[in-house]
Amino acid sequence: MMPRCLFFLGVMGAFLLTMPSVGLGQNLLLTPDLTLSVGKNPDSLAVGDFNNDGFSDVATVNSASDDVAILAGNGNGSFRSAIAFGVGKSPMSVAAGDLEDDGNLDLVVAATGSDEILVLSGQGNGLFRSPVRYKTGKGPTFVAVRDLDRDKALDVVVVNSGRFGHYGPFSVSVFFNEGNGQLGQPVSYGAENRNGMFPTGVAIEDINADGWPDLAVSWSQPSYRTPSGLITILTNTGMQRFLLTKEIPAGLTLSAVLAKDLDADGDQDLIATSLFSDEVIVALQDASEYFSVQEPYGVGFSPIALTTEDLNKDGMLDIITTNRASNSVSVILGDGNGAFHPAGHFRVGRTPTSVMAHDFDLDGRPDIVTTNSVSDDVTVLLSGAEGLPSLILSTENLMFQSNGHTVRHSVQSIRISNIGLGALKIHKISLTGRAPESFFFSDEQCRQQVLPSGTGCIVNVRFIATLPGNHHAELTIWDNAPGGPRSIQLSGTREN
Repeated sequence: MMPRCLFFLGVMGAFLLTMPSVGLGQNLLLTPDLTLSVGKNPDSLAVGDFNNDGFSDVATVNSASDDVAILAGNGNGSFRSAIAFGVGKSPMSVAAGDLEDDGNLDLVVAATGSDEILVLSGQGNGLFRSPVRYKTGKGPTFVAVRDLDRDKALDVVVVNSGRFGHYGPFSVSVFFNEGNGQLGQPVSYGAENRNGMFPTGVAIEDINADGWPDLAVSWSQPSYRTPSGLITILTNTGMQRFLLTKEIPAGLTLSAVLAKDLDADGDQDLIATSLFSDEVIVALQDASEYFSVQEPYGVGFSPIALTTEDLNKDGMLDIITTNRASNSVSVILGDGNGAFHPAGHFRVGRTPTSVMAHDFDLDGRPDIVTTNSVSDDVTVLLSGAEGLPSLILSTENLMFQSNGHTVRHSVQSIRISNIGLGALKIHKISLTGRAPESFFFSDEQCRQQVLPSGTGCIVNVRFIATLPGNHHAELTIWDNAPGGPRSIQLSGTREN
């Protein structure tokens, strides 16, 4: 098999992990990141169309502000400002699904500080009804939804880690849906004979190919001095019960787990992240249901979460991790035979905690989104078959002052620069706001222009108010780059 070539392009040169840049690995292209503010310490996210407008939205749970934030998508890779509402104490995980089977997506939130999950019924307009609360085990930190008993109603699985090993007992709880979104009493599976290990994540797939979804649970030690790790398989009996059937010593300090068919043999394989060794571990399952742990793949520092998607559209699953100690996501590209090749690291916000892949701009290619706990935001990395433009402005505010005879800084300039790889097209520039007649702009350099990568143009703005007082307007730029349109605030004061 021929080796895969790999290179990176940055705005001004080579790609570095610490620089905002564009990364290109084979057919994989990720634009400079878009950051979107949410609540305090976002720890988890879910993606879905919560307002039924046909565009994908993002929900985050924010453990320090005790709330959920909804970012409504515009269908072009940009999002509206977050709408937040309070939930339980220290929410740390969220999952989305139609638990009530009414056509509207609901949210299930794991509230670590109050040892419960909350079910928020979606109204189909981006808003949710007051939560229904269910007690769980100690310190729930992960939640997932899936139809486990084949009754066409989504059930809920909760990982009770005692807030990552701080207090026990540790367990995994299963809530079966009794209809209309009402959950029954949980069935819990404990951590006996685990030598202090606590569960960190769960994958729900039909691992033994009997038609019933099973649970793969990742385990970790609370101390770096004893960095043990384990994956356990809880096999679905089909009678709302699970049996422990396998224990796989896959790596050290496992932080997340997924089950996917990585080698196209029809069997579900396992993927896990090792927080201790900064690696992704792949365990391939054969026809006899034996899991063979492969040589690990190095990623960024302290990988905390992972997802899979065909990022480069070659028909093969790729692996994406988010790495909390290096403020990055790492991508390794699959070859369809269970082997992977690194495609580089891409910068996101500070201390990323979760990651998903989804097509937010409707171009047929999956994009990447992360929550970033320390910077209190969400990062969106848009992918594309061709280089995408990225627009930056020399300023977002212009201020003028006139005494009736002279104007300080009578003409001020705004530079529009394209730091992306694709061509930037300026569609139009317009003045709006409370007093657009108080300002005049000339955009001959930019109007209907196509700006190649690394180039820019100038817009000149003049303050022309004739009446005394404060005058405000917005200069809006319409373009083809993700995240638009952009606005520059204009303010001017004319004295008598």
